[in-house]
Amino acid sequence: MSGGRPPLRHLLVIASQCDSMEPLERLGAAATELRDALLGPGAGDCVPGLRDGRSLVTGDGLTADAIRALAGDAVRFAADRGAFLVLALLGHGFVPGNTTTLYFMGADSTLESTYRAVNVGELMASAANQQAISGVLGVIDTCHATGAVPPSQDLAAGDRNGRSRLALLMASSVAQSASDLAFSRALAACVRAGVAEAGPVLDVHDVLGVVRARLTGQDVTATVHDGDPFSRDPLWIARNAAHGVSASAGPYGPLAREEFAAAMGSLPTDAPVRGLPHDARSAEALKSDLSRLERSPAVERALRVVDSLLIGTRTVEFLRHWLGSDLTTARMRRALASLLASQQRVPTAPPQFTDVGVIDHLVFDYPAADGDCRRSLTRFVALLAQEAGRDFHGEELHRWACSFDAQVAVNDAAEFLARTGGDQQLRLVLSLHASLTGEWPETLQAWLLRSGTLLERGEFTCVTPDRTGSEDALEAAVDWAEDHAESLGVPLRRLDIAAPGSLLLHWRPEEAGVAFRLGAHYDLVLHWSRRLTPDWLLKRVQRAVLDRWEAIAACGDGVPVDWLGTEQTTERQALRSHLRNGRFPRGIGLTQGTGIDGQLLELLLAYTPVLLWPHASQGFPRERHSSLHRHWFTMPEGLVHAYRRRWQGEDAGDLAHLRAVWDDREWLRFCRLVRSPVPPVQTSPKESEEAT
Repeated sequence: MSGGRPPLRHLLVIASQCDSMEPLERLGAAATELRDALLGPGAGDCVPGLRDGRSLVTGDGLTADAIRALAGDAVRFAADRGAFLVLALLGHGFVPGNTTTLYFMGADSTLESTYRAVNVGELMASAANQQAISGVLGVIDTCHATGAVPPSQDLAAGDRNGRSRLALLMASSVAQSASDLAFSRALAACVRAGVAEAGPVLDVHDVLGVVRARLTGQDVTATVHDGDPFSRDPLWIARNAAHGVSASAGPYGPLAREEFAAAMGSLPTDAPVRGLPHDARSAEALKSDLSRLERSPAVERALRVVDSLLIGTRTVEFLRHWLGSDLTTARMRRALASLLASQQRVPTAPPQFTDVGVIDHLVFDYPAADGDCRRSLTRFVALLAQEAGRDFHGEELHRWACSFDAQVAVNDAAEFLARTGGDQQLRLVLSLHASLTGEWPETLQAWLLRSGTLLERGEFTCVTPDRTGSEDALEAAVDWAEDHAESLGVPLRRLDIAAPGSLLLHWRPEEAGVAFRLGAHYDLVLHWSRRLTPDWLLKRVQRAVLDRWEAIAACGDGVPVDWLGTEQTTERQALRSHLRNGRFPRGIGLTQGTGIDGQLLELLLAYTPVLLWPHASQGFPRERHSSLHRHWFTMPEGLVHAYRRRWQGEDAGDLAHLRAVWDDREWLRFCRLVRSPVPPVQTSPKESEEAT
């Protein structure tokens, strides 16, 4: 690698359906998986490749012209920042007649017209020949993908006089079809796992053999043109997750290393102290040596640590083999958040969201009352199996459990899934959007969902159009949902409550309830009800809001929130201009509790799916922001869990000082399914802003 500062790495994944071809059922999932593997630090090191914060564009309506425009925008953005561009194209492709030129198909493309399709080689050569771009990596997952290689003269000459840099990784030969986006999924799995024999970064040749071994019937091909004699940086795909995991290091995380060093350091001087075991066999040998020592607290501790190393090693190996490409960061994040919520526990530090990092956390950071890690670990695997749609039974699972005497713990974990409802858990959605004025409504709408499917719909009258009337109707709706839950034999644990910005600002529905606070028994999540009755402006920006959510959800490290102070929110017209320009591409947080009104919330929520603000007068200054790091992956439910700890007189930390609207992928999809026409008196955020 060069000694100077490495260039930024931009990523754009374009996944297009074609109306004249059979729909690709796994297109969205494969594109998301590839994007997740490459976006963020520690893997592909990429940042979103479009100025508006998007790194993935997919859908049914992407025409060939739209694809060309998106790619052009990404090229210009990369050139403006001197960035390296990773451009992936997933979908249908064809080569016309007897040619070898690949055309990528948009929604309006047909096999009879090259005009309504994108010449991939021409696109890649044009990008690589941009003067300010430091290099281009193309990932092509279509039929006939090797037709994406540009003519040699386009790279040997061109605007950069041959100094262009282009690497291509392609799913199939010119004469072959590509099946079920398997290439993108295999590449994403390779990036996540790394390549043991490769160096610190992976180039196309490093991953070629691994991806080829996963696919049959497709000749995965790679080509590299590196014409810049002054560049010392390779054209790399991702950092190598397996680099540095040598035979002497073993698949262990930081907690394992820390515990092992402390345990070995406390042993008697004549004990058989060794380095960190590199695999299960060497760990077994060390355990055998330790078991022959005279028993003491230090020896018992060392035996427990080595036993934990064995459990962690076997679990990582089991999950990689059992789940394969279904072992993703997002699934591990959700499973761990669900486990910690069930334990009403917050991690001492945010875990590393790799398979090794998460298992390291579970094996060495478990509730003291459990005695060891088996209960937490098996419940996590059960939740992970649920996330991946796998049956939590079978011979492989049995062998894994037997390898560390966890058969009973696995059986208990299966009961835990059944008791908590598993993937059949009910959700009650309640909305106060019926008010024409944005204040307390006269009726409350309710939807009862099971696994995302609508079971029942109800309407509840607010006896008085005020807070008391709305909270009474809210409790009536919860009672109605509980009656259905009892008849189904499935617990109700989640309440999604939507309200206008003016009510979200001051109302705390988790504190409603006569007999008990709703938030003490249910996980409450707040949403913006205007998405259920969108005006023309909200409809125009809804795609960008969803893309922004995907970028937030894909964040591997840190907290994907842009914090705004009063100096940025006071001048509303300037703020709106910044929002339109995409200046704040992530979630938005407000640092001051003063100066916030309903119109400000409505303006911000039009452009972001995640909004945080303090409900305390002291605000949420910069020095508190780091406190969110260990809580972020537990959101949004983690917020009401913090409120519960505060109600119970426990230390709830800084998180309990925040309010949040959390309009995630599921909520945005729900709004599209059930939304109503906009009431005639409703105004757009622009009109509201101009009125201030």
